[in-house]
Amino acid sequence: MFTEKTLARIGKISDAFSRRGYDYLKEDITELLEEQPDLVEKIDKIKFNNIEFFNDDKLNSIGFTLEDTQVEFFIEMGEDEDGPWYEATAEVLYFGGE
Repeated sequence: MFTEKTLARIGKISDAFSRRGYDYLKEDITELLEEQPDLVEKIDKIKFNNIEFFNDDKLNSIGFTLEDTQVEFFIEMGEDEDGPWYEATAEVLYFGGE
């Protein structure tokens, strides 16, 4: 279970993605953080204004950087008999050494 601070950060990250045209990733962000608790700690520790957001239209991706960590979601979209769908694949890169 996430703290109120973490839930608020997830909402803010989702809002930042929405402003860039990716308004459907809140659940994917939440799932990623459930799977990677180290990211929760980083997101909780960093000041929100220090999170750098980016998107790449050629790769159909969006992401953010937390000091020494980059999170990027690659989006595949399509449509079938049930209607439009998307699949997001998250990639987490850690730079820097210990």
